[in-house]
Amino acid sequence: MSPDTSSRQSAIPRKKIGLVGFFGWGNFGDELFVETYKQALGPSFDLSVIHDLIEKPYFSHSIDDVVADYDAFIIGGGDLLIPRYLSGLYWRTEYLAKPVFVHSVGVPASSGHKREVVRHMREFLCHANVRRVAARDEESAGWIVKHMNRPDVLVEPDMVCALNLPPVTKPDKPLLGIVTRHRKTGADDYTQLAKLCEKAVRAGFGIRQIVLGKGFTGRNDFATTNAFAFDGKDVIYSEDIWDQCRAIGECTVLASTKLHGTIVATMYGVPSVVLSPNDKNCNFMRRIDRPDLLSDLEDPALSDHFSPSMAPIAQDVRQQLALGAASGLERLKNDLASL
Repeated sequence: MSPDTSSRQSAIPRKKIGLVGFFGWGNFGDELFVETYKQALGPSFDLSVIHDLIEKPYFSHSIDDVVADYDAFIIGGGDLLIPRYLSGLYWRTEYLAKPVFVHSVGVPASSGHKREVVRHMREFLCHANVRRVAARDEESAGWIVKHMNRPDVLVEPDMVCALNLPPVTKPDKPLLGIVTRHRKTGADDYTQLAKLCEKAVRAGFGIRQIVLGKGFTGRNDFATTNAFAFDGKDVIYSEDIWDQCRAIGECTVLASTKLHGTIVATMYGVPSVVLSPNDKNCNFMRRIDRPDLLSDLEDPALSDHFSPSMAPIAQDVRQQLALGAASGLERLKNDLASL
């Protein structure tokens, strides 16, 4: 390649891609989505989260001016297709003035629906400028095909499965990590969780409570750690999400109320007992074929899901998740590049 050709190519402006999602609130999984986009797409495109406020109306400037500033939008990941609730951020018709790519989304279908919400989302997703729709599990894809009239929905593992996680060194003493969360409705009942921890301590495990969040989400989750009073536990609280990932990877077993605590644990090979059996957690457990890890925070048999010799997540399962998620991101990159 001649110097003149190289100079002309470098002068071509990079496409500006707007990220639409639950970004900026400090939720662990959503912060990992942004990092995944940076890793997979950042070298090729200028990426930025499009909203600058974390409360309604989400934008301090005219939405038309915001849309005009981007070449395309990516909506996702996470449970953004909520059949009972229409966000003022995710499914705005103004975005349809530019190409839109929906990536790694889930559907909390069991929580009910509102007809007008489903109608609006269907009209959005069937618009000609929605170039790609990818769901993070088969169940969500099936709902989108049926209710959104999008037969071309792709199914790819949650994009965080492609993220390069920081390396860890396991401590000498085995650890049971636990992840709880702040709830607006009040503190959870931790009776069964305490029994789980007691069983782990009898087996020689240390107890580590990990706060998975930053900003005000992290502060709220940290405040709930006091509601779970368990003698001898360590609490890991950091504003750095890589510290949070390492805290998970160092564990021998995890018990988590948060999906992305479970996903990060899975990618480290750490078995993670699900403490919140909602759609997304159940769908992920089915995908990795580990029904033994599916429980509930108030399940009287919660402690039965733990043993000191629990099988780790198989390497081939982790490789399939990583490859599927990375391939999806590569296809997304190619679609953006072809605009």
